Amino acid sequence: MIKTIKVFPPIGVARLGNSRDEFFIGPERPLDFATPAGGYRDASGRIKRQAARFRLFGFDENGKLAGEVTMDQAEEITWTVHVANTKAAADRFFGRNERNPGPRNAAARDRSQLRLDPGPVSVTGTNVAFPDLARSRAAGQAKEFLINQQFLDRPIRLTLGTATTDDEGRLLVLGGHGESKSPTNATLHGPGSNFANHDGWYDDVSDGKVGATVRLKGGTSPTVVGAWVIVAPPKYAPDIHHVVSLYDTLLQRAVDERMMPSPFADPAFKPSIAEDILPLLVRAANVRWVYSGGDAEFDAGASFHRLFNTLPPAAKAVIFNKLSLPPAKPGDPAAGGGDMPRMFSDLYRDGTNGTLTKTQHKMIEMWKNGTTVAGTPPSPGDPITPNGLTRAALEPCVGGAFYPGIEASWKIRDVFPFVEPFRLDPSRVQPGDVSSQMSLPWQSDFLDCAVETPQDTGETLVWWPAQRPIDVLRAGSNTYVPWARTTPNGTREMSVEEMVTQWPDLGFLVARNGRIEDSRT
Repeated sequence: MIKTIKVFPPIGVARLGNSRDEFFIGPERPLDFATPAGGYRDASGRIKRQAARFRLFGFDENGKLAGEVTMDQAEEITWTVHVANTKAAADRFFGRNERNPGPRNAAARDRSQLRLDPGPVSVTGTNVAFPDLARSRAAGQAKEFLINQQFLDRPIRLTLGTATTDDEGRLLVLGGHGESKSPTNATLHGPGSNFANHDGWYDDVSDGKVGATVRLKGGTSPTVVGAWVIVAPPKYAPDIHHVVSLYDTLLQRAVDERMMPSPFADPAFKPSIAEDILPLLVRAANVRWVYSGGDAEFDAGASFHRLFNTLPPAAKAVIFNKLSLPPAKPGDPAAGGGDMPRMFSDLYRDGTNGTLTKTQHKMIEMWKNGTTVAGTPPSPGDPITPNGLTRAALEPCVGGAFYPGIEASWKIRDVFPFVEPFRLDPSRVQPGDVSSQMSLPWQSDFLDCAVETPQDTGETLVWWPAQRPIDVLRAGSNTYVPWARTTPNGTREMSVEEMVTQWPDLGFLVARNGRIEDSRT
């Protein structure tokens, strides 16, 4: 008998797109890299929005999974979504070890105008028009998160997205259309402006709570544990993941805070090559498709995928030492050496700093030492599970460096409370909190944080090339060109003003003879 129902994934991720009615559903199985039907653009060349789909799973009095709850098991399911954008009312972005520089729009007289909060929106039942969003909207089965208010004493009107259901009564949350504007005509280069902070601007990124009430057939109404949704920019390299994903980072937090046992607590544990090792090494290898300085010796071709059964221990040690640093105190000699991939890291609460999380590092070390099992690679036909939904939603997201990040920033790792692994505490985190630290507008940091050479180290490092590529290859060419360029055949990189308006024209990377840039419109 079902005693509790939980919403999965505990953190769902939707992504912006400028297509009004066409969308696709984000991955629901780990390592699902299937391209959406028709691709990532609609017939007019506009970017489809990525929807986050939420499901209900029942658990008995012992916490054992009883199965998914849909309208087949329920008399009534009502979903409530409350997202908000509080960027303009929040503090200016600052790093974890930096002093708080004070609020954005400090001179604003009425700070309530800076919060873009449409309030809770509810949808219920099955959607007979699914997946036709235009018909769903016309039939009242899709509700908009509408903003119609004053912003710095100017009227603005926009939507933060859409809530609807599918034909089984599951929830779909779609984000906004990538709108970033300044009703006061503020520039992006004024006093106090930097890569992440611009007064006078708003955008339609958001985040917030997902809840539900359920009346099962038979009349019982179990407690429902809710979830969170984050609306983020598009992911332009959909099947390339950051080496440290948000799943890895939040798993490490859960282990560190004893919300879940470390996998190494079991003396018999061995990491799975198929599930734990191969995905990590492939992520490192795939950097070469989104950055011209990616390490070519991490061959992403067939030879790389055969290395597990053919490499001698000494060769594995070379890869291990090049790939990974042991998480160590800054300044510790152990913090030097590994340089693949050449990505920024950032500080954890205990002061450690490393390319990989401690759990990742230990697993790759066990692989180096030959302590692994083969495991079973995920398959498109695998059943959808609560744990699989969690991993599938968060693995495509950036787990660091959080400066400020792409989908979320350092407070999700270091500050915001969780009620269980991966599930934020809705009584202590409010709609708009997770995205409040992100760049305003989102396009400015998205452009700026590509590749840098810090003066104190002289080492060239990249930020988040799996989300916003740095250099790409085009069909029939082995010559890298800048990804954020103004025209398909040009070489001049965009200005921040151009990124604000031309982000829908940027190319997605597709799997074809490696990864090449697909059409840009």
